[in-house]
Parts: sequence; structure tokens; C-alpha cells
Amino acid sequence: MAIHPTAVIHPKAELADDVEVGPYCVIDEHVRIGPGCRLFQNVYLTGWTEIGNGCVFHPGVIVGHEPQDVKYRGERSFCRIGPNTVLREYVTIHRGTIPDSETAVGESCFLLGASHVAHNCRVGNHVTMVNAALLAGHVEVGDRVMIGGAAAVHQFVRIGELAMIRGNSRVPKDVVPFALMDEDGRVAGMNRVGLRRAGITAEESREIREMYRVLLSTSLDHVARVARVEAMASTPAGKRLATFVRGESRRGLAGRSRVGRRGDSSE
Repeated sequence: MAIHPTAVIHPKAELADDVEVGPYCVIDEHVRIGPGCRLFQNVYLTGWTEIGNGCVFHPGVIVGHEPQDVKYRGERSFCRIGPNTVLREYVTIHRGTIPDSETAVGESCFLLGASHVAHNCRVGNHVTMVNAALLAGHVEVGDRVMIGGAAAVHQFVRIGELAMIRGNSRVPKDVVPFALMDEDGRVAGMNRVGLRRAGITAEESREIREMYRVLLSTSLDHVARVARVEAMASTPAGKRLATFVRGESRRGLAGRSRVGRRGDSSE
């Protein structure tokens, strides 16, 4: 174990034998760090926090600190980071605000500088958050989502798998899986490149496109749209989209872009 002499590590913290800890890091009592992790300088790990194998935390990262919630009274809550996740400079991830609840970030995620994950968020696997992207409390993010720089996601929003959130945008409502969003948090098209890279088949893509036409229709109410989409779902990706749409939502589903079709992603 390579630990810089200026690091402050509580004697009850649990670190794997090969963890590297840089200058001026602080690791508190209830922290557990798996094998192969590296902490650059000035990293602060606190609370009841568990770090998976192979994670890399760059300077100024804070994980497991108290949630930014006036209702929090110091109760035990958790923060978990999946294996092989990289947190760049000054990323902040806060633990849960409800007693014994957790904030969780999945495996192989890449959170760029100054991005923020608030209390009780659940972030899936292979998620990228670009610089200064912000998740408010209780946000759910599916696998392989891309959130652009300086995007702000409202509390309790759900973001479905393989969605792409535009930089400098606001996201006030739930984002259906596979969507390409505009700056107002509305559906501008399908994330075609993301779907192709993830191995979504042409048949699945066609079904998703047809389901979008129903979901974004203004001639049907929500209940009718959900029922029709469920009846249409036959492929694996289509069934996952239907499952998301019928799931519990506190914010409602985002609608079609006001500026018309923006075109699907090409990069």
C-alpha cells in the first residue's frame, strides 16, 4: 500500500493492500476501499462509503459527505461507488439523506470535473457526466447515459438507458430511454449513434421509433399512450422502453421538442 505521509486515515477505515493514497487525502472511519484504487491528492472520503475495485479519484474529489438537505440530521446513510469508475477533479457525491438510504454510482462510470451527484441518486453503469453536470436529489440514471456539460437535472427525474442529454440544458421531466434531448429537456429524436454502439439491432430501432410516435403524440392521453406502447413492444429494447414508461413517475414524461425535429445524433 502506497500512502503519502501527509494523508489522514482513520484506523478503522478499510483499505485493500494495494490502494494508493496521495498527499493530504482524508479517509474517515466507515470508509471501505477495494483493490486497485488510486486517490490523487486532496481527496476526501467520509460517511458510510464503499468504493469498488479499480476506481480512480482525481484531486479535490469528495465522496460520502453530508447531503445538502436541511432535513438531514446526521443519521447513518450510505454512498456506494461501483468498480472501475473514474471521478475527475472536484466531483462531489453525497450520501443518502433518509436514514439507511444510499446514493449509488455504478461501474465503469466517468464523471468529469465539477460534476455533482446529490443524495439518494441512483446512477447506472457506463454513465458519462461531462464537466459541471448536476443531478439533484433522488434522480435515477440508466445505463450508458451521456449527460452533457452544465446540464441540470431536476430532483426525482428518471433518465432512461442510452439517453443523451444536451450540454447546458435543463431536464425537468423524465427522459425516455434511447432519446436525444434538446436544451429544454424535450425529445428531439433518437440517440441513433448510441444505440448502434450499444448493439441495438435495426429491428429494435424501428420498433423504438414507432413507439416514440405514440409516446410523443398529442392526440392521446397518457394512459392511452402507455397502453398502446405496451401492446407494441416485442423486441428486448422495446420491452424495456415500455417498462420504463409504465413505471412510477413523479415528474411526468418529457414531450416533443418545441422547435421541431432536431435530427438524430451523428457523433
